[in-house]
Amino acid sequence: MAEEKSGGKEAAVQKGKQSPVLVIIIIVLVLLALVGGGVAGYFLLMAPKSGQSQVAAAQVVDVQAQGQTYVPGGLSGPMKAMDTFIVNLTDAQGTRYLKVTIQLEMSHEMLSQEIEKRLPQIRDEVITLLSSKSFDDVATIAGKRALKRSIISSMNKYLTTGKVLNVYFSEFVVQ
Repeated sequence: MAEEKSGGKEAAVQKGKQSPVLVIIIIVLVLLALVGGGVAGYFLLMAPKSGQSQVAAAQVVDVQAQGQTYVPGGLSGPMKAMDTFIVNLTDAQGTRYLKVTIQLEMSHEMLSQEIEKRLPQIRDEVITLLSSKSFDDVATIAGKRALKRSIISSMNKYLTTGKVLNVYFSEFVVQ
């Protein structure tokens, strides 16, 4: 009977020795998981996206070559008001017209001079673009956004010293 008691104590001692080793392994695994999660969270949430940073850097370098710095997502660039455009829309009845006043956000202030020099070509391009639209094309928000993108690309093809970054409608009337 004494042997059974000592054998039971030895078994309990062996279980006690294995238990701290198992606890240490579990603690190490939990710490590794926490550190790995923290690192993954940093790269997913905090680190800048490589594509976005390259585009932003390209825009900053492009504008710095002109003598000024424009930071995308920061303050807006210099603005230039354009005259009002009034055009007929291409509807079946031909009775609708569009009146639009736009503001241009430019990459730098010196671009305003080039826009003034190219004003006949730019106005012709915008009038042609606006008059090619129907009421259904410009009635929705998505249509207005597409129109802005089209205006930007049609203007930028005439500009060499900078570019139009955004177009803002200060007046938009369809009747």
